[in-house]
Amino acid sequence: MFTLNNNNMSKQLLHTYQSSVVTVGLNDRAFVLINNNDASTAAAIVLELMTNKDTVDATKSKETESIDKGDGEQQSKKKKKKNPPTPTNNPHEIQAVCCTQLSNNSTIIWLAVSREDKSLSLYTYNKNSSSDSIKELYPTVTYKLAKRARCLSFASVPSSSSSSTDELNVIIAGDLSGDAYAFPLVSAATNDSDKSTRRLLLGHTASILTGLNVVPSSLNHNKQQKEQFILTSDRDEKIRITNFPQTYNINGYLLGHTSFISTMDAISTTNAVGSSESSSRPLCITGSGDGTVRLWNYATCKEIGMVPVVIKKCSEEEDEDDRKMPANDEEDEMNEDSMQEEDNDGEDEDFSEEEEEIDSHKIAVPLSVSLSPDANNIVVARDGMQSIDIHPIPAPPTSTTSSSMLSQLVSLHKKQTVECPSQPLAVRWLNNRSILVLTREPTYLLHYQCNEEKEPNEYKNVSSASPFITSLQKVIAGQSIIIPNDIDDLLKLQKNKVSDSNEDGEGETPKGGLHWNDIGRKETAKLAESRRRKRRRENEQKEKKEEESKNESMTE
Repeated sequence: MFTLNNNNMSKQLLHTYQSSVVTVGLNDRAFVLINNNDASTAAAIVLELMTNKDTVDATKSKETESIDKGDGEQQSKKKKKKNPPTPTNNPHEIQAVCCTQLSNNSTIIWLAVSREDKSLSLYTYNKNSSSDSIKELYPTVTYKLAKRARCLSFASVPSSSSSSTDELNVIIAGDLSGDAYAFPLVSAATNDSDKSTRRLLLGHTASILTGLNVVPSSLNHNKQQKEQFILTSDRDEKIRITNFPQTYNINGYLLGHTSFISTMDAISTTNAVGSSESSSRPLCITGSGDGTVRLWNYATCKEIGMVPVVIKKCSEEEDEDDRKMPANDEEDEMNEDSMQEEDNDGEDEDFSEEEEEIDSHKIAVPLSVSLSPDANNIVVARDGMQSIDIHPIPAPPTSTTSSSMLSQLVSLHKKQTVECPSQPLAVRWLNNRSILVLTREPTYLLHYQCNEEKEPNEYKNVSSASPFITSLQKVIAGQSIIIPNDIDDLLKLQKNKVSDSNEDGEGETPKGGLHWNDIGRKETAKLAESRRRKRRRENEQKEKKEEESKNESMTE
C-alpha cells in the first residue's frame, strides 16, 4: 500500500510561449531556450536560470559552520532531532517553471522558477541583447513563499478605469496548501520585493493545488474590459473556475473525476489567429488518478469528451510492494471509521480473486496533458508508458440528435501512439503544432512534428534537426543530470493516503485519512480491524491476570 511522503506530485517542469521560448527544469537546473529565427535549422539561445548569489553564499556558509562546530556538535545534533527531516536534501530542486512575453513590450521575455526552498524567482531577458555575453541569468527579484509552489502562470490584470489601457502584470503561484497568490512583476530597474504587494487570490480548503491556468472568458459581453477565468485543479477530484481578477466570484466547477487531478491544461481559440467569437472553443483537458482524461467546456462547465482508462501490466516486484500493508496504531485509528461500514459485510468475505486482478494490472495515471493552440488535438503522457498518445478533437456534432446532451459530446477514441526512448514526464504544444516532450535521462527533451501536406496528423521524431534539442544537448553534453523520480510520489495520491496537517513536513508528523474511493479500502480496513481486535484481546487478558493476582493477594 502506498503512503504519501509529504506532498510530492507532478511538477510543472516544461513550459512554452508560442514557438520561440521554451523553459525546462532538470532537477535543480532550469534552462530557457530561445529561437527568434524562423528557420528550423537555426541554433537556439540557451540560458541557465541561476539562483540568487546571496542564497548560494548563505547555503555554503551554513555548511562551513556545521563542519567547524566541534564541541557543540553533540548538542546541535540533539536539537536537530526535534525537527522533522526536510522533504529533500536539495533546496534548489525545481518545482515549476513558466515563461511569457508581455503584449506591451515585444522584446522582453519574463521567466519564473519555483524551487524546493519555497522561493519564487523572476527573470527578464531582452531579445535584443548579445547572446554571446549572457550564458547565466540571475533573478531580478526573489519572493519568499509560505509553501512550495508546483504550478505557475503569468497574467495581466486590466485597469479599473475604462479610459486607461494600462495593465498590471503578475505571476500567480499555486502552492501546496491550496492557495493561489499573485505577485507583481518587478524589473531590474525597479527591484522592490516588498511582501505587502502580494495578494491572496483564492484557496482550496484542506486541499493541494495540482494545476493552474489563466484563460480568457468567452462569456465576456463587455468589450471595454477584458474578463478572464482562473482554473485551479486540486487533489480532491475537482476543477474550480473562478473569475479573474474578481476571484470572489466562482463561475462553476468541473465535476466528474473520481480521484485526484494529476494534470490540467486549458485554452480558448478566441486568441487564435483567424478565430471569431462564434467559433470560439473554450476547452479544458484534465487527467486524473482514476485513469481517465476528460475534455470540458469551461464556459458551460460541461464534460464534452473522455479518453478511457489505460491499463498497464505490473512487475512482480511492484505487486509484492503494493501488498505490504501499514502496521501501526496511528493508521489503525484512521481506518476505524471505514471498518464500521465493513462489519456488516461479514469477516469471512473472500477478496483473493479481486486482489489478484487488481494487483496484476494497474491504471496508467496521466502525468501530463496538453491542448494544441488550435484546439484540434490533445497529447497525453502516462505513467509506466514509454510513449505519448495524440488524440484529434473532432468538431462537435450538429444538434440533429434528439438529445441536447449527446449533441455536445465528441469522440476521443482515435489516436496515434508515438514511442519515446524513455519515460515521458511532461508534454507541451508549440504554435507550429509540434510537440515537445520532457523525458527522463538521458534524452531529457524530444521534439515531434507532422508533415501536414504528406502525412496529416502523423507525428515523427525530429529531435535531431530541432534547434531546441540540439542547442540544449550541446550545453549539457557530458553532464549527468538525474531527474528525481516523482512518478512514484504522484501515484501515492492514487491510494490517497494523504497528509493534511502539515504540507511541508514542518512541525509534528503529518497525519492523514483513508480516501473513500481507495481501491484497497476493504483490505486495509479488514487488516486494521484484525490488529485492533488482537490488541483488545491482549489487553483483556492482561487485565484479567492483574485482577486474578489482586484477588489472590487479598485472600492471602
